[in-house]
Amino acid sequence: MKKIHLGVFEVNSVNHLTQGIWAHPAQNRIHFNSLDYWLGIAKILEKGKFDFMFFADSYGSPSKNADLAFREASGPPGNDPMLLLPALAAATEHLSFTMTTSTTYEAPYANARRFATLDHLSKGRIGWNVVTTSTPSAAALFGRSDFVPHDERYDIADEFLDVSYKYWEGSWEEDALQIDRKQRVFTDPSKVHPVEHDGKYFKSQGYFSSSPSPQRTPVIFQAGSSERGRAFAAKHAEGVFLKAPTLEVLRDQIADIRRLAVEYGREPGSIKVFTGLSVVTASTSEEAHRKHEEYLSYQSPEATLASYASVTGIDLTKLDPDSYFENIHTEMGQTHTDRFTKHAKTKKTVGEVRDDFLKKGFRGVTIIGSPEEVADRIAEVVAITDVDGFNLEPYVLPDSYTDFVELVIPILQERGIFKREYEPGTFREKLFGNARLSEGHPGAAYKHTHTKV
Repeated sequence: MKKIHLGVFEVNSVNHLTQGIWAHPAQNRIHFNSLDYWLGIAKILEKGKFDFMFFADSYGSPSKNADLAFREASGPPGNDPMLLLPALAAATEHLSFTMTTSTTYEAPYANARRFATLDHLSKGRIGWNVVTTSTPSAAALFGRSDFVPHDERYDIADEFLDVSYKYWEGSWEEDALQIDRKQRVFTDPSKVHPVEHDGKYFKSQGYFSSSPSPQRTPVIFQAGSSERGRAFAAKHAEGVFLKAPTLEVLRDQIADIRRLAVEYGREPGSIKVFTGLSVVTASTSEEAHRKHEEYLSYQSPEATLASYASVTGIDLTKLDPDSYFENIHTEMGQTHTDRFTKHAKTKKTVGEVRDDFLKKGFRGVTIIGSPEEVADRIAEVVAITDVDGFNLEPYVLPDSYTDFVELVIPILQERGIFKREYEPGTFREKLFGNARLSEGHPGAAYKHTHTKV
């Protein structure tokens, strides 16, 4: 069996996947404003040989139920995770870091420079999760009245990535940086080329200010199970975050992404697919289930359903609970509508969708049991789906991480499913064995060339 990779799914805020669990007495996430808190988390994960921390992030503010959102910390307060990464990288040696920025609201050049800077400071341990922001509240924050349809957001993202590759891969030649004191040549100007991009959505001209970082382009991640999202992932992504209602659907989505990758001229193995993994474990299965029930007892049902509306644009509380959840269309996030419609084995009523979401929320594969049972199920999921790894989704911190590191990791290592030691090198080297984009990746076409479009 393949060795899996492990990351964690994080946010720089109070609540995460179980709304209201901030009130649990063991929940230290309430200290998210403290750098010491995050440094402690990073050290736990490096001790467990985790590959990366993934910080999800999004723009938006409460447009409905603002009182509820602030009372239950369902969204605000929260901070920019990018500013954490240099400190976390300095406190660790091998752990890598991936975070989200939006192709809808960021500028390609500024975004490229920030990620190049992070890649330098972390010695090549940076990834970028590419998202296409969909919420109307985010548009309002930026003074925009336009709402871009779902598929067009991916068209924008395609061009955003093209501009980014030109700066990361094409502006500086590999040996442009000389730092020759005697000849007084810091950079050979003949080896630095301007980028000129004049496209449908973006215009950008000039030289990239950052010299080539260890990876040049950060490891590209993408999350989205829609047809357009999977096509975008197959073209650009090196890591893909997928969630599916069943293992069979997940298996088919993974196979589809690998098939599409080949159509784009890439090797199927040039993409690592990760799915969410929520684990509650203890010395016995009975104790693990008791702990899980205790966690859920702190959940706020009202805030949980509001979080579904904020992501999908669909307020389940306004629909007839006895009616079928069908003929649903949204221009916002579609992963968590598709799971109850086209990916469901049977038609579901609105009430069934509500109850299912209250139990599972946005979580992926959920395993509750003894350490041996958790390890057995992880191996089973890999065998059925061909998934390459998991994003651990915590309930309370640091307990969710320490339990997994102390109880489950040793069993996975003993069974040969997970590494005992880190491999040397950058994030991309640890995942694929090479520091730079692989041949066949669209970004590789811009390597060291002056491209005019």
